[in-house]
Amino acid sequence: MADLTGPPVLQAEIGLSLGRLDLELALEVAGGEVVALLGPNGAGKTTMLRAVAGLQPIDRGRISIGGTVVDDPVAGVLVPAHQRPIGVLFQDHRLFPRLSALDNVAFGLRARGRSRRAARVEAARWLARLGLQSHATARPAALSGGQAQRVALARALAVEPPLLLLDEPLAALDATSRMEVRDALAGDLGSFVGARVLVTHDPVEAVVLADRLVIVEGGRLVQAGTPEEVVARPRTRFVADLVGINLLHGTGVGTPQVRLPTGTEVTAPEAVAPGPVALTIRPQAVALHRERPEGSPRNAWPLRIRAVEVHGGRARVRLDGRVPLTAEVTAAAVDAMALRIGDEVWAAVKAVDVTVHRR
Repeated sequence: MADLTGPPVLQAEIGLSLGRLDLELALEVAGGEVVALLGPNGAGKTTMLRAVAGLQPIDRGRISIGGTVVDDPVAGVLVPAHQRPIGVLFQDHRLFPRLSALDNVAFGLRARGRSRRAARVEAARWLARLGLQSHATARPAALSGGQAQRVALARALAVEPPLLLLDEPLAALDATSRMEVRDALAGDLGSFVGARVLVTHDPVEAVVLADRLVIVEGGRLVQAGTPEEVVARPRTRFVADLVGINLLHGTGVGTPQVRLPTGTEVTAPEAVAPGPVALTIRPQAVALHRERPEGSPRNAWPLRIRAVEVHGGRARVRLDGRVPLTAEVTAAAVDAMALRIGDEVWAAVKAVDVTVHRR
């Protein structure tokens, strides 16, 4: 967990106009903290990241990294991108095609003055740390999408920047690779002591990887908080739709059961290795019953209805108890079951609908 008592690594007040976008955002990120920027296309997330990286000058405001001002239009300060103390991970990895994985990782170190030998020794250490030592001599074309993205991550981390920027790092991967690399990325980022800013469209990616979510709409911040806070109390309809997933934290015990802090166990599709994990469950996968269900669901808990929110033909039913959940059902089901605030119901989830992510 980030130490929020020290001075922020990133302090940014960004104002700029770019085409139809009018961006006015302020952001602070502490060392060790992962902040995810979420929002619709055109909201200004990537533009903000580019401004911090030095790829987009700001019209007004101020950006400082590690206490050093890198952009201040009033003071006439504009530090170019290659001189800013940052690492950047793009969605298309941007590896040099003619260089091996080892030399790609060593490139940033060489650019910062390391000797060729010292840079390659350090690069080899980072490849080993990310489990890629057997691919050191491979060129990018010989790597899978997930392997190439982790090489790019090793390159970004090898220079030990105080600030790491990640721009949709999993967007270019297929579904299988995305989950694998996301879980690996959670472990890799957990060992990085600097500040991290993640731009993503994927709410699962955000809630699994981030300590704090910052939601941006139309160039303005509309909500910020921990994943649990934002998931539990979305302030706009867009936020509700975006992060409309159930997020639970627990501990794997080597069986298909994951133990929650309340002591309740959730059954997953297969055995979960011992250690901390996050669970995600789609609201549509939560079935509601007046009596304890029989049959296929492996998970069933008695919970109490906290809120019923009807939007058109769909309704979100928010539930409190030992496994706090949100269920999405039809508005007709709400009427047919006479679901009311304060009622106790049974919530059932099949094991196959529980997704486990390493923390």
